[in-house]
Amino acid sequence: MQVCVAAMTSRVLKALGAVAATLAATLPLPLLAQEDGRYAFTQDYDPAPAMWELSDEDTTIYMLGTIHLLPEGFRWRNPQLDTIIEEADVLVVETSDADSEGAVESISPKIVRVLANRQPTSAQLSPQSRPRWRQLVAMSGLPFEYVDNVPVMVALLGFGQAGLAGDPSSYDHGVETVLQREFTERGKPIESIEDFGRVMYSLFRTDDEAVVSELDVQLRQWGGKTLDGLYSAETQALVGNDYWAMEHAWARGEVAEEFDLGFGGGKIGDAFNEVLLDRRNAQWAAWLENRLEQPGTVLLAVGAGHFEGPESVLAYLEGRGLRARRIN
Repeated sequence: MQVCVAAMTSRVLKALGAVAATLAATLPLPLLAQEDGRYAFTQDYDPAPAMWELSDEDTTIYMLGTIHLLPEGFRWRNPQLDTIIEEADVLVVETSDADSEGAVESISPKIVRVLANRQPTSAQLSPQSRPRWRQLVAMSGLPFEYVDNVPVMVALLGFGQAGLAGDPSSYDHGVETVLQREFTERGKPIESIEDFGRVMYSLFRTDDEAVVSELDVQLRQWGGKTLDGLYSAETQALVGNDYWAMEHAWARGEVAEEFDLGFGGGKIGDAFNEVLLDRRNAQWAAWLENRLEQPGTVLLAVGAGHFEGPESVLAYLEGRGLRARRIN
């Protein structure tokens, strides 16, 4: 199964954690002891995460690409960003802490209906793949009955969270959490750019027949004895600054021409890209265009991956005749 654990955990749960990690945080996951020294890091550079400005005659929207989960002590602030924080009238994030409260409960009846009508994954797999599916779920540490009944996309996000056991990254030190605390202390408003419940529900109601079909093929190709060929053993062995390569690249302001969620280029990857990236980026671009009609200064802080690749928020803005200027 060609799903790299580093890409799945770092890219999905850190760059798009407002969806994935919040879901996975509700699951009973195993805890592993931290390996001494594995997660140590140093920063011998001045941080400058990528930022863009979208403006007209009476509105300025600063757009900051973020990482949702970071380890304690990881530096990402600089004087330019501090000035923008001071100037901004409002902070806009993917989903504010206040708006996310109760979001899962509000869509629970819909999710229950979806699950009641869904055939368990194991029943959809070939006889050859079914025992390997059980083996894979057992490796994740998640309850089989739960994983087998939720859509494959939801299950894979849970696997990603399980793979982060021991990683010291947390929302407490993530960019949005820090910014929300600061704006709250300053008495400034915080808004959401999307409905968290709607995004969550989209993961459950997506037709995953094609995803299950591809999963079946990948499971039959997987040896099943070890994680080799399923997760990258090389990535699992990374330590120190190599382990934090993505975070360092982000803090230096590097923006990739392509963005990969880590689920490959097949039907599974396409489904994730559609739900978690392309669809949301298009909706956010429309939101940004409408927001220009309101005067004032806005700081938009959303996952850095939404600013990378040919289907980025920036690309969708250009499709609307709007150009965001990079400012750092």
